[in-house]
Amino acid sequence: MSALVKHGLVSAMVIGSLTACSSSEQVETENPYHVLQYQCDNQSFQVTQLSSDQVLLLIDGEEYHLHRVPSASGVKYSLDGQSQAESEVELFSKGREGMLTIAGETDKSCMMTTRSVPKNGY
Repeated sequence: MSALVKHGLVSAMVIGSLTACSSSEQVETENPYHVLQYQCDNQSFQVTQLSSDQVLLLIDGEEYHLHRVPSASGVKYSLDGQSQAESEVELFSKGREGMLTIAGETDKSCMMTTRSVPKNGY
């Protein structure tokens, strides 16, 4: 293969890689997080997945950064990764069901109503 053809192939691969990177960055900035809406008997709230270990809980205009803590089944998050006895806010979910505890008051009737997934599938 001639040097000119090799150079052309390498240039095309580099340009293709840069184009792929820029388009994936655009998708990520459009909607980089999973957003879940929950409805309970007396309240509703939104959970935004920030990482595999952290979520942002938005309820009644208040934001809480929750951290994943060990759970026998399902997924559990609490403020600063504290245990339930010490945490003022705790969220537990399994499938579409959720349970939210704030200041010792637990609402066990929460159901996920909507889920938005980033366009890039993450």
